[in-house]
Amino acid sequence: MKKTKPTLGKLLLLGSLSSMALCVGGASAQNAHDFTGMSLEELMSVEVTTVSKRREVASDAAAAVFVLTRADIERSGATTIPDALRLVPGLTVSQINANTWGVTVRGFNSRFANKLLVMIDGRSVFTPLFSGVNWDKQNILLEEIERIEIVRGPGGTLWGANSVNGVINIITRSAKDSQGALFKAGVGNELERQLIARVGGTLGDKGAYRVYTKHEAYDGSTTAEGIDANDDWNILTGGIRADLDLSSTDALMVNAEFTTIEAGETLDLPLLTAPYSVRSPADIERDNAHILTRWTRTMENDRELSIQAYIDHSDITIPQGQEERTTFDIALQHSTNIAQDHHLLFGLGYRSIADEIKNSSFVSITNNETIVEIVSGFVQDIYDVSDDFKLTFGSKFSYNDYTGFELQPSARFIWQPSESQTYWGAISRAVRIPSRVEDQVQLIGTVVPPLTPTTNPRPLPAAFVFTGSDKVESETLVSLELGARFRPAPGISVDLATFYNDYDNLRASSLQAPQPGILNGEMATIVPLTVADVVSAQSFGTEMVANWQVKPNWRLQGTLTLIDFNTDDLDDPTLIATPAGSRDPASQATFRSLHDVNDRINFDFVVRYVDNLEDFDIDDYTQLDIHGSYDLSDRVSLSVAGRNLLDDEHYEFGVDPSYATLPTAVERSFFISLTAQY
Repeated sequence: MKKTKPTLGKLLLLGSLSSMALCVGGASAQNAHDFTGMSLEELMSVEVTTVSKRREVASDAAAAVFVLTRADIERSGATTIPDALRLVPGLTVSQINANTWGVTVRGFNSRFANKLLVMIDGRSVFTPLFSGVNWDKQNILLEEIERIEIVRGPGGTLWGANSVNGVINIITRSAKDSQGALFKAGVGNELERQLIARVGGTLGDKGAYRVYTKHEAYDGSTTAEGIDANDDWNILTGGIRADLDLSSTDALMVNAEFTTIEAGETLDLPLLTAPYSVRSPADIERDNAHILTRWTRTMENDRELSIQAYIDHSDITIPQGQEERTTFDIALQHSTNIAQDHHLLFGLGYRSIADEIKNSSFVSITNNETIVEIVSGFVQDIYDVSDDFKLTFGSKFSYNDYTGFELQPSARFIWQPSESQTYWGAISRAVRIPSRVEDQVQLIGTVVPPLTPTTNPRPLPAAFVFTGSDKVESETLVSLELGARFRPAPGISVDLATFYNDYDNLRASSLQAPQPGILNGEMATIVPLTVADVVSAQSFGTEMVANWQVKPNWRLQGTLTLIDFNTDDLDDPTLIATPAGSRDPASQATFRSLHDVNDRINFDFVVRYVDNLEDFDIDDYTQLDIHGSYDLSDRVSLSVAGRNLLDDEHYEFGVDPSYATLPTAVERSFFISLTAQY
């Protein structure tokens, strides 16, 4: 894509909007920041729903759960969801280029982390093509996020396949909580321009709505050789949400949204003729639209019935081909009480994924059109053994077109001997079903020139061709977790979690005998590499979060993540596998300060340390992010953020031969924005 630089026109645009915002009036005006940094007491009482699909206080959950609140996101200075997630213990966030991220939890770092389920308001954004998330598409308004719930550890019992190592559930605000209007404009050196508009109103006495749009333009980066990486990107998002009270017991939510992206990247592509590889700029187009609705009936005795359905359509054009996909998903859930001490939750779900793929010269899919169906059900019982001890048992039962029947049970306990002590534990089984690529792909990887000593002495170029297999089984995990939360002194809280994970059927490539053949009209020695499910690995880790409320207007937070992997030896020399954990930092840490200087000014910073990535030969790094805001009036706020301030640039990811994307350095960035609300 053509790169653009900040111009005087953009600054004039910001100035014009600033003048307009300062003139905004109205009797219903509210503060530019209608929320503040949460105190420790408020933080400890935040409710979550992702752990048990029931409302519960996060500090009472029998799982390793962390909540990013609206205040956390706003005060981090982050402009993307991946950057906001850098604050979460147990997560690894790696920016690959200007528009691509890898986000993973408890290991297996990759551009498409295939053991993490990500949802927005209950809608899965996990792509079945690669088993991962295109993070550039997740461009919802950060200002409209109520909270992000991150559960580290298996979530398969309630959420199904692919929530192996964790679940990220992004929950947006009710339209009732975003009334009036919001306008935001910003400029920077990386995020060159940002324009946001949102208007909310009432629907009589039955409910409320909001309409919103956002446009962003990001600058590109350069390669290690100083060449334009062609990875600048533009994105436009728009949507509408309505929340209705149909009766005293019935509620309805409807959300419709579209996103369109124009981006680029630089690829290292294989060639079957000299020079046998070429570095090529490539354009990317992504269009996505969805409509989601959820009906909820609340009944006596803490009973609830809900039905959620959505249709999601995406159209993606990349150098590797084109994919058009439509997903239909419907789920029913019912919670009730059996006697006084059993809380039963059960549900049914159906998902249909129809896609059409157009192949390219170096990537092809066997069946260009397919429909994959998944049918599932789950049941969970929370048993109140006593006032301070609870047991939770449950399982997911599902059937999919790749591996057939899957079972994902779990058992949990939580013991709270006092208000300041909580202990919990869990044992779980989770699975990851194969992706479309693993099942049916043929991909030309590295091409070794002919007459290359030791690697290819033959007279023909050697092309390594990765092929899928319909015989691979689901990857499986059996996980043991233990955790503790305690408050050793007033104003101080500590949250510890430790885990042992045992993985089976992890992926490897099976090297087949080379044979001469024709690829793309050229003679070559074809070296087949077939997907195999033969690797076993184990991981052990510890995660800690500590909060200290120094003063009512000042809170400090520290996090620490440690993880260690072991991959069982492969006895067969024809098997090739990346050792588990070799692309993951063995340790990560953050130190964060949130300070309300006075009623109008706050200043926050976070120091982040990330260990080296062994497989990619990426050095460890320490970075500093700062954010400050000033309320110019009750309705207008100015915000300034600086990220990655300790170095001009640093790398966070290496070359992954599976995707050919050339990684680029993450650069120091600044962003200034003005927000007006009325």
